[in-house]
Amino acid sequence: MQFHFLFALMLSSAVVRSGAASAINRVDLLSSLAAKPLLLPLLLLTTAAWFVLGNWLWPLLNPDEGRYVGVALEMLLSNRWGTPLLNGMPYFHKPPLFYWLTAASLSLFGQNEFAARLVPALAGLAMVGALFVFVRRFVAPARALTASIILAATPLMFGAAHYANLDLLVAALISTTILCGAGAVLLHQQGQSYLRWVLTMYLFAALGFLAKGLIGFVLPGAVLLCWLIIERRNRAIAILLRIPGIVLFFAIVVPWLLLMQWRYPGFLQYYLVYQQLARFTQGGFNNAMPVWFYLAILLGSMLPWYRRVMLAVFTRGYWRQENHASVRRLMCIWLAVILVFFSIPQSKLVGYILPVLPPLAFLFAEFFPGAARDATIRLPVTGTQAGPAQQRQRNLGVRAAESGHFIARMLLCLVTGIAGLVYLSTAALPGSSRIAKAIRQAPSALGQADRYYSLDFYPFDFGFYMGNNPALTVVSNWADGQVSVKDTWRKELWDAHQFDAENSAYRFALPVAFQRALCVPASDRRWILSDLRRMNDFAEWAKIKPYFTDGRRHIYLLPPGAVMPWCQAVADTLRQ
Repeated sequence: MQFHFLFALMLSSAVVRSGAASAINRVDLLSSLAAKPLLLPLLLLTTAAWFVLGNWLWPLLNPDEGRYVGVALEMLLSNRWGTPLLNGMPYFHKPPLFYWLTAASLSLFGQNEFAARLVPALAGLAMVGALFVFVRRFVAPARALTASIILAATPLMFGAAHYANLDLLVAALISTTILCGAGAVLLHQQGQSYLRWVLTMYLFAALGFLAKGLIGFVLPGAVLLCWLIIERRNRAIAILLRIPGIVLFFAIVVPWLLLMQWRYPGFLQYYLVYQQLARFTQGGFNNAMPVWFYLAILLGSMLPWYRRVMLAVFTRGYWRQENHASVRRLMCIWLAVILVFFSIPQSKLVGYILPVLPPLAFLFAEFFPGAARDATIRLPVTGTQAGPAQQRQRNLGVRAAESGHFIARMLLCLVTGIAGLVYLSTAALPGSSRIAKAIRQAPSALGQADRYYSLDFYPFDFGFYMGNNPALTVVSNWADGQVSVKDTWRKELWDAHQFDAENSAYRFALPVAFQRALCVPASDRRWILSDLRRMNDFAEWAKIKPYFTDGRRHIYLLPPGAVMPWCQAVADTLRQ
């Protein structure tokens, strides 16, 4: 964050210079700053601080953060690094890379929100760094710096870096794969060595597969293929299809797939066909949105950077520019391919569109300080009748104003991000953190065991805040035929149960059987978690005083040897 203000200070201070010093325009200042060797480490350090700023100030958000961090924690505590686990059952909705990285973070920094959210912050950092390196190498240092600041400061990017799910990691890997592939082609065009860029492309494509599945290499491949075809570089396709790279890709991807198929027959059908293909081509999944959904998201997210001069993209003159035209076309194709791809399925989430932020940042950067010299884009200058000195002075004034526009937009993004942090850190967010604290602080006898139940809901973050990730028996109508069809938390658990049915049956209970079980004394304490929105099948619980309440979340305690009050009433009725 210090770098953003340092950059703003440097630009704004130049505005007030006069005489000979004022001849150093903003473009020269920005270019000089961007070309310094220490800028990249400074940029990365500042971006890292910005992306982790305050990420420990609010509890995990359900369901996504609780789910994905919970799976990583189970992997860590069970020491079963090959198998993602949800409530102790194999969970194959997503591949393991995010879980591996988050489990490693939890192991290094402890079970806290900072460690839980560190992976998306580092993924965002990698995306910013990759864009900077690529644009500095193949376009210009000033544009690289401007585009990187736009990318890092954009509210959608900032929010994604503070949210513990797979989306930003996937976006970073897709982006770096595209940039490495394009870099290899451009280096070959310049007659330079490119094999390392090709191998790095395959490395990131493989990691993308382990982060999200097929789109990890399909989307980058589609972007690069379309770019090469439109550029009429058909022969360059062979540059990217290198046998060492293909071998590297399969060496990284195949072992985990084969291991899971060997341990859990039917895994490949479920993971590759159902989770990857069916979710894209079929309806019936959650989060159905209209086809224009992502256009609205991007318009809202990039609004701080919008300028009227950007309407030039709809003119022929913009597309006829030859300076860096190949990179510009790459960015436009990248934006179009991914936007169209994710707009096709009915199920849409905001995070899916994150891979288009780097090309958007690049394209927006063309219309800010540094663009005039780097890309032959001419920003409007008023006045036509003036001598050389007057024209030069007028140009300097325009560039000073352009710098001011950029600083104002950057500060607006920073203020928006900080306002979001303040809201999240002060809002009363639902979750299991306070409930888990109440359970941990409850007095208990030495060696006393606890059992945990939830009534028709699954608190994904409960294991994280309990610390020891206890087994949870979920009480619901599991005989309902919609369980295996409707895309809900119940289907997630039920699908996981199918891969280890013999060892996971005790994690499910029907309401009638559960009520009867509570009428039988037990030697352990029984904790029952409930959500007031999900109590339709448990009307009798309204008469029971909860042990602890937290908004709509209630917990009940049944001490050792005790039964529920209604059990005695039932027994008296039977005796009569």
